[in-house]
Amino acid sequence: MDLKKLNVFLAVTDLGSFTKAGEKLGYTQSGITQMMKTLEQEAGVPLFIKGHHGVKLTDEALSLLPAVRNLLSANESLNQEISFLKGAKRGTIKIAAFTSCTIHWLPRIIYNFQKEYPGITFDIDEGNEQEIADWISSHKVDIGFTSFQKHQTYEFIPVYEDPMLAVMSENHPFAKYEKIPIEWFENTPFIVSEYTHVNEVHQLLKASHVKPDIKYIMSNDFSILSMIEHNLGLSILPELIIKDRNYRFEARPLSPGASRTLGIAAISLENLSPAAKTFTKYARDYLLN
Repeated sequence: MDLKKLNVFLAVTDLGSFTKAGEKLGYTQSGITQMMKTLEQEAGVPLFIKGHHGVKLTDEALSLLPAVRNLLSANESLNQEISFLKGAKRGTIKIAAFTSCTIHWLPRIIYNFQKEYPGITFDIDEGNEQEIADWISSHKVDIGFTSFQKHQTYEFIPVYEDPMLAVMSENHPFAKYEKIPIEWFENTPFIVSEYTHVNEVHQLLKASHVKPDIKYIMSNDFSILSMIEHNLGLSILPELIIKDRNYRFEARPLSPGASRTLGIAAISLENLSPAAKTFTKYARDYLLN
């Protein structure tokens, strides 16, 4: 099949819209529609279900998706190998990362990296633990900046131990203590960004047999800080998330202490594309030094 059409297919899949895919790739909507119609004819099965809010994949298309991602990933890797052999060192690296990593790490790392490799570009998505794991396993991204999860099958390079902290408003009674025992969160008004089994806060509280009174589930960790500032509850957050945040809050170590291990993840570090492999080594050395 035509790789150009498969690239369009992935763009439509990821964006959920022919129009958005066309805007991203520089095609008209009619051009996208015609290419996808031709691709459906070549595949011999319907690929899209059109709705009022965009398009979704059919079951047949979903079954093809992993193979399409693998093929395009292999093609990108081949092009990069050729580019590196010629000394051009060009390519695109697809990265998934926690928001805290994209704020505190990636800008500095990429800025310095591109001084040596100006021909390498980046496509960055932000997500939570499960989303990043799914994107890595499906080849939607090359590497992920995420936390270590025992049940995941990707390879993982640890680079940073991120302390988990009790976070509260400035006038909260807990603020007068140097450390906060984890059991104090039992039945305490609590704010989280999510509460899934892979979330570090959920894992920590479950391991400690503590059940807080979850009052609010926010869209992201930074929204939690605003809620805390207005005395709507407490939370437990990694230190990297609250670093340099301009909110009025207090943060204290937990007792016993706890942390999450941050690092760089990939399905196979050895089989990364040349650009992704070079960047992974650069980022690891940068963060460990």
